[in-house]
Amino acid sequence: MPRYFFHIVDGEEIIDDEGTTLAGVEEARAEAIVVSGEMLRDLGGKFWGNGQWQIRVTDEAGDKVCALTFSADRS
Repeated sequence: MPRYFFHIVDGEEIIDDEGTTLAGVEEARAEAIVVSGEMLRDLGGKFWGNGQWQIRVTDEAGDKVCALTFSADRS
C-alpha cells in the first residue's frame, strides 16, 4: 500500500517525514479532512486570529494529492 505525507504549513512548514500507509488517493484525501478536523478541535479558540494554515498531502514521489487551507474571520 502507498504511503502519504501530511505536511502542515502555518507560517513555517512542518514536514511529515514518517507518512501514513493508506489504500489510495481517496483514502488520503479523506484522512486529510479527519486530521484537519482534529487540528481545528485541538486549537479551539486559538484558531481565531491565528492567520491561515494549510495541510498539504503528498504521495511517496512528492506529488501533491490535495491541500486544505483554513482561515478564520471574526467579523
